[in-house]
Amino acid sequence: MPLRRNRRQYEQLTDFDRGRIIGLTEAGWSNRRIGRHLGRSDMVVARCWQQWITEGRVYRRGGSGRPRNTNDREDRAIRRVATSAPTTSLASIQRHLPPSRHSVPSRETIRRRLTEVGLRSRRPLRRTTDPTS
Repeated sequence: MPLRRNRRQYEQLTDFDRGRIIGLTEAGWSNRRIGRHLGRSDMVVARCWQQWITEGRVYRRGGSGRPRNTNDREDRAIRRVATSAPTTSLASIQRHLPPSRHSVPSRETIRRRLTEVGLRSRRPLRRTTDPTS
């Protein structure tokens, strides 16, 4: 059980903390001392140092899979259009995107980007007309 907790702690290290671990280890500090100084387990420190020795890096590798069709700038533009007019359709969001080097993202991609930030599609309220009025 402690191994699982230490692995989780290791994955939660920031790149800055990983660099501090490497620097302090190279300065001659012990794993236990570094762990106490940073509030981490000495096994977390040892695992970070081991990765530095074997792979020459301490950061996480990028994930495998298909690259994203939109960049951060386009994602912000999608959010901006969707929040400025909540009842805007996906097709009109597509038309309002700024020109870029990439192809225009599909409606499904726009829907995915909006759900990533917690926005859902909204439809305008339809009111039935009252025949008596």
